[in-house]
Formats: sequence, C-alpha cells, structure tokens
Amino acid sequence: MTSIRSRLAIGLTLVLALLLVGQWLWLTLTIDRLIEKQVISRLQEETESLLANLTVATDGQLMLDSQRLSSNYRRTFSGLYYTVESENQQLFSRSLWDSNLDTDDVAVGQRRVHYQTGPQDQPLLAVSATYQKQDKLLTITVAEDIAWMLEDKRHFQFVFTLLSATGFVLLLLFQAGLIRQALQPLSKARRQLEKLGQGEIERIDENAPDEIRPLLVELNRLMQSMVVKTRRSRQALGNLAHRLKTQLTLINQIAESAPSVEAALRADIYQQTGEVRQIIDRELKRARIAGVTLPGKGVDLAELVSQLIETLQRIYRDKALNINWQLAEKVRFDGDREDLLELLGNLLDNACKWCHQAVALNISMVDDRLCLVVEDDGPGCDDDILSSLSQRGFRADESKPGSGLGLAIVQDIVESYSGSLSFQRSEQWGGLQVTVHLQT
Repeated sequence: MTSIRSRLAIGLTLVLALLLVGQWLWLTLTIDRLIEKQVISRLQEETESLLANLTVATDGQLMLDSQRLSSNYRRTFSGLYYTVESENQQLFSRSLWDSNLDTDDVAVGQRRVHYQTGPQDQPLLAVSATYQKQDKLLTITVAEDIAWMLEDKRHFQFVFTLLSATGFVLLLLFQAGLIRQALQPLSKARRQLEKLGQGEIERIDENAPDEIRPLLVELNRLMQSMVVKTRRSRQALGNLAHRLKTQLTLINQIAESAPSVEAALRADIYQQTGEVRQIIDRELKRARIAGVTLPGKGVDLAELVSQLIETLQRIYRDKALNINWQLAEKVRFDGDREDLLELLGNLLDNACKWCHQAVALNISMVDDRLCLVVEDDGPGCDDDILSSLSQRGFRADESKPGSGLGLAIVQDIVESYSGSLSFQRSEQWGGLQVTVHLQT
C-alpha cells in the first residue's frame, strides 16, 4: 500500500496542477477576449466614422472624403483596411493596394466579427456591418492587422507559464515541508515503536495530535494488559508448580515409608519424580524469563557464543574439542537472551556429545531472519529418523546419557519465534547438521 505521505503528495500535486492549469487557461482567455473586445470596439468606431464621411451623389455614386480619415488607410499595407460596398459600387482603402477583404451579407443593423488573412498574409480581425443611407444599402468592412496582439499573447503566455511553473515548484516544496511537518508525530511514533521492540523504552509517548493519540493510548493499554496477563500466568504457573512439587515429595515419602516397595521400584519412582521436577524447574525458569520483559533487547552474540563455547570446552575437556564458529557482520537478535542461550546451548551440547572432535557454528542473516547452522563430525543419524529427533523424549542412541528433551526444547523455542528447524547430514564431515531460522 502506498504511504500516507506519497498519497498526500500525489493528491495535493494533482490539485495544484489542476488549479494552475485552470488559472492559466482562464487568464489567457480573459486577456485574449479583453484585447479582442478593444480591437472590435475601435473597428466599430472606424466603421461609424466611414459611414459619417460617406455621401451619396445625385447620380447615386458613393463619395468618401478620405482626408478626414486616418492616414493609415492611405499607406500601403499599413495594417488598417476598409471596403465599402453597395449594389453597384465598391470602394477600397489605398492601404489594400491590389488586395481585397472577404465580406459576407449582413442584415441591416447587424454586425459580424470574423478573422481572415489579408495582404502579405497578415492576420486580420474584421468587422462587417450593413447600413442604410439615403435609401441605399451599404456594407462597410473594416479590418486591422492583429499580429501585434498575437505576439503579445504569445509573450504573455510564455511569461505567465514560466511564472506558473516557478510558483508550482515553490508550492510543491512548501507542500512537502507541510506534509513532513504534519506527519512528524507519526514518524516519532514509528521510532518509538522500534525502540519499544528493542526493549529501550516501556511506553510510547502519548503526546501527539488528536488523530493518532487514541491509537497510541490503545497500544500502551495493550502493552500494559500483556504485562499484567504475563505476570498472572507466571504466578499461576508458580502456584501450580509448587503444588506439583509438594505432591512429588509426598510420593517419594510414600515410597520410602512403604516397606513392601522393592528397591528397584523405589529407584524408578525417584528417577521419574526427579525428571518431573526438572521439567517443572525448566518451565518455571522460562516463565520467569517471559515475565521480565516483553520486547527483547539486542543480544551481544559474540559475547554469548564465546562464553558458551568456553563452558562446553571445560565440560568436554576429555575430547579436546575444536569448536569453530563464525559470526557474519551486522547480525542482530532482538529476542530474549535466555531463549537464544538455551537454544544454542542444547544444539552445541548435543553436537559436542556426539562429535569425535570437531564442531562448527555459523551465524548469519538470511532474508532478514537469523540463521544458525550447527554441524559435527560424529556418526550422524540415519535419514529415516531425522524427522523424529525433535520429538519429546526421543533418543537416537539409548547408550548415551540424556533425557531426550534437548532438541524438543529447541523445537519449542523455534516455534515461539515463528522459525523453522531442519536436520540433515553434514556435507563437510558427514555428521549431523542442524539448521535453525528465527524471525527476529
């Protein structure tokens, strides 16, 4: 979906463009009509002046006193022309030379305005009118060269277009500033949401315009509600765990006090209750971790991996482990540190347990997701059991110590981050390779 800023910018730009184009057209047509009206008015006055200086002789011939007219009529191709037509006579201005004007029949008392091409291809604006003088119908046509008007019109359009374009650009810049200023609270809210996701702040500042304040208030309310619900869940889980531990203690006491219980059965009871206690302790630990913060802060991956590998090398010092690890640049994990520690701890511990000597860890970003690849040089697993490795309690080799919960815990953590977990044979060493993708 297009951003609000882009939609506002496009919409306002179109409105400004339409307004400026409309203004340009209106002003151009208005000035054009105003100049045309002035020319027509002047030509109408010339027509009436010609009519006033026309006389009809006793023999019916038209007589025109040209000395009382404008000198432009006597100068060749001056740009001002006239013709006077009667039923059997036609008078021309000297300025027409050998040319003529186009005239149409016009009713008495009517006027016709039209454009035509005159001598030397001059653009002319002509006014024709028919009068009756001394029982004689006269059609007078007066025309003027309007090249100057067209040139002024083009010059005005050029200047006005240039000014309009400059104004349009300035308005766009001003509009961009206004939009940026108006959307600044949204940008501030977005930055605060990013900080909230990274655990740098606990609440969003609600000091914002009325349009977005309800959204920020509701987000803060939801965050507070999540904190309260998480705290209640943790307390309920703690209460449940306490009661279960009490019942497990009673079971052990019953097993100890019952003389009829065999030693082997008593040992099995102790073993199973011990495993149940471990599961309860683990879930309580995860509940405490979940209750500390909602958004996770950025994890120092280099420090975490270094400490974890140092611990594993001490635990498996009899193997003289060679743990090689690589961390790509700009890799970041914004989830819970304890989750990542438990996930990597189980994967690396499993690799160290089964390897001969070499373990490799590669951490990178793939499609904006954290990618963890752990492989070892151990015997690996058959292809038909790879899909069962993450099942709770499943153990590929019963001769090795363990509860079968490590990879199941990894699966739980991966699912909580909407990630993926896959197993395959290592192409480098032939052992087991585990690939994890986490949505950070």
